[in-house]
Amino acid sequence: MKQIKVNVYPETESPKLFKNKFLELLTKTHPVVIDGMYVVFSYFSISHFYNTYHPSVWLVIGLFFAGFFSWSLAEYLMHRFLYHKIEDATYDTGFQYIFHGIHHEYPNDKTRLVLPVVPSLLIASIFFGIFYLGMGKFTFAFSPGFVVGYCSYMTVHYTIHKVASPKRFNFWWRFHSIHHYQQHDRAFGVTSPIWDIVFGTMPEKNRKTVNISYKKRHSEPN
Repeated sequence: MKQIKVNVYPETESPKLFKNKFLELLTKTHPVVIDGMYVVFSYFSISHFYNTYHPSVWLVIGLFFAGFFSWSLAEYLMHRFLYHKIEDATYDTGFQYIFHGIHHEYPNDKTRLVLPVVPSLLIASIFFGIFYLGMGKFTFAFSPGFVVGYCSYMTVHYTIHKVASPKRFNFWWRFHSIHHYQQHDRAFGVTSPIWDIVFGTMPEKNRKTVNISYKKRHSEPN
């Protein structure tokens, strides 16, 4: 695969995407906001399922963990085929840049480490609709596991970029660093490498597809 050149501003906040202050505000959020939103949803969704359909604790637990595990596959597929271009795994133009490329360019901008509320809710609603079409009422116990899986991913990703890598138990840091700074077409899993193993996108030793050029802080355009 052809090597791509990537400018990285490690100590710089990303530039504004919109001139409108309200629209710009919608492009940023904190993980606590997303965690709180989905925890509340999960509580009411599971309560609705338990009280209305099946008062079975074991069924709720089974569906919840099935949803939780399913998130890891969605995480991989979205990262590989939605946030990176299918043909060459690049991310520097168009939709991919707005949703993901800007993160590669400004990897330590804490305001853009989490998918904002509006697109997050939109994507979650689409998944909920798909699940409901396939499993009906069981969605109310399955979807909470799915969104809690997402919250786990979000927390791991946020921590990787905001907390220095520990000397031990640093697999997540090393694996994600390879995706950012060595092989942009490998290591799409963030919480787990399981789907990279299944689909053959584990990093290859001594391989580099990214030519990183580190840049210093620059002024925003007028």
